[in-house]
Formats: sequence, C-alpha cells, structure tokens
Amino acid sequence: MASSSQVCDCVHEHGWDSAFYRFAETIRNLTCGGCNHKHIYALVGTRGRYINHSNPVVRKRTAAALSRLMHSSRYAADMQQGYADDSSVFSKAATSLIEMLHETTKLDDAELFDYALHTSWPELLRGLESERRAGREVDPLRMACESREMVRWGEQQAACNRAPLAELFAACFRTMAFGCLDDRFARTLCSRTPAESDDSPAACGERVSKGACLVRTTVGDGPCISGVWCVDADRPFSIGRFSSCDAIEADPVVSRLHCRVFMLGGTWFLEDGGSTHGTRVLRGEDDALSCVFDSGGEKGPRAFPLEFGDRIVLAGRITYWFCARDAHVLTIG
Repeated sequence: MASSSQVCDCVHEHGWDSAFYRFAETIRNLTCGGCNHKHIYALVGTRGRYINHSNPVVRKRTAAALSRLMHSSRYAADMQQGYADDSSVFSKAATSLIEMLHETTKLDDAELFDYALHTSWPELLRGLESERRAGREVDPLRMACESREMVRWGEQQAACNRAPLAELFAACFRTMAFGCLDDRFARTLCSRTPAESDDSPAACGERVSKGACLVRTTVGDGPCISGVWCVDADRPFSIGRFSSCDAIEADPVVSRLHCRVFMLGGTWFLEDGGSTHGTRVLRGEDDALSCVFDSGGEKGPRAFPLEFGDRIVLAGRITYWFCARDAHVLTIG
C-alpha cells in the first residue's frame, strides 16, 4: 500500500499540486490505475458526462480540459456547480467510488477506510494548502482544525470496528470543492474539542501555572463541567460555531463567531462578536448573581472587562466560568 510520501513526485517536478490531483493520485496508486483521475472526475464534475462521449473530438477536448483542471484549483468551480445542481452529488460520488474500489482491490472496508484516512486525506490537504499559497481563498486555521478532528474521528470509528467510507469520501469531495467540511459534519467532529482530557491537571483540579481558563458548565441537579480550556494572554480565545474557533459550540443559537476573550494592557476582556442572540456576563456569588454586561444582540463587537469568577452566558443558555488558571476548577458551585 503506497504511503503519502510515495505519491507521485512528478507533482512537484511539473508544478501540479491541487487537492483533486493529489487525492486522485492516491486512488490511482491504490488501484494500480484501475480507478484514475478521469473516473473520479466523472463522478463529481459537471462535464463528467463528456469524458466517455461517443464523439472522439468531444472526448479529446474533454481530456484536455480535464488535464488542466486536475492540476489547478479550477476543478473546484465545477464541483461547486455540481453541488448547487444536486446537494447529494458528493454522497452519490462517494458510493460510486466505493463500488469501484471494491471491484479493483481486494481490500475490505476497514483497510480502505484506513488508507483513505491516513493517505488520501493528508495528500488532499497538502494539495489544498498548495492551492491556498497560490491564491485560493481557504481558511488555514479552520483547515488545520478540521484536519485534526477528522483524523481523530476516523481513529475513533476504527477503534469501534466501524468504517464509514461513504462519510469519509463525501467529506473529501466537499473539502476539495469548498476548502472546508460541511458545517453540520464539522460541528459533529468538533463539538467535544478542544476540551482537556479527564486526566489533565486542570480537569483533575490540580494547581497549574498562573493565567486564565474557561470552564464550560451545564446545569442539572448540580453544575457539571463539560470542558476546560486554557486561555493565553498573547492570543485571543474564540467561542462559536465555526470549526476554527477555540471552543466550538453545536447549538444553533450560538453565532459562528460568538465572542472572544483576550488580554489587553494587563486586563482581560470579553468581546461579543456581534452575535445574534447576545452575550451576558454575570458576577457575584452563586445565590446573588447580577448581570454586569449584556450585549443585547447589538450589531458590531462590544468589549467588557472581565474579572475572575465571572460567568459568561451565550444566547442565554450556555455558560462558561472565567477563572484564574491556578484555581481548583472542580470546586466551583
């Protein structure tokens, strides 16, 4: 089975370095040419029906166009048009690709899933990064976050003896076309991250170096911690539905970039990002909390100085506790 480092050195020699080309090359290598770039493009490109046209002139012109497309980011416009015409096109293409792989390889679903996750997906991302450097509009932070979570999701699936190939390939096609995952899938992948693990110092209530942290709490019979994040003074910490946010929320009432926490001039601030349903800050003891800031859903960013112990409430239903990083975080009430 070819590794990502073995995938077509001629990509660099000839300057051909798109996400589509790299992904398709891994499939061609896996199938020894039985499933190549032309076959894959026929599944997702709006001009795919012309690839095997009965008219040889049409076939020749299509092949020439395909050669140019597969080595540049221009293929993305075709894929986006295909998706606009039929939003299920990537799911259908994934199913068809799996059928081709079953016909041309002796690998089972688990082996195909492992290859796609650890060879095809990384090569796709390398091609996408090359396109970004060449001028394609791709959010590198979101791309890095989704890449990390995609691998984590895949390894969790494999550990549970599952191999959702159709989901993985559909996500690959979507990423090639739009430079990011489908928002619903991204929220599924990222909704639990980057919360610290159960055995981390913060989660265990140990004292850690001074600074700040955010503790996400849920209300039931008693407060329950559902995530802990360290906040660095030299970098704003974002909360929202975007998969490029530091703390990612799946609740639709939360805006894509709902708010940020940052330090300026030695003071911590909360900045509402113009969220639709607003951000509030509650201050005081548990039995006597008062609202000291309410963005009210007003348009445009609004900043407010934070104090340790403040509760940050998103859209009236999601609470983060802002505390000193050397606090025993499990003792909150």
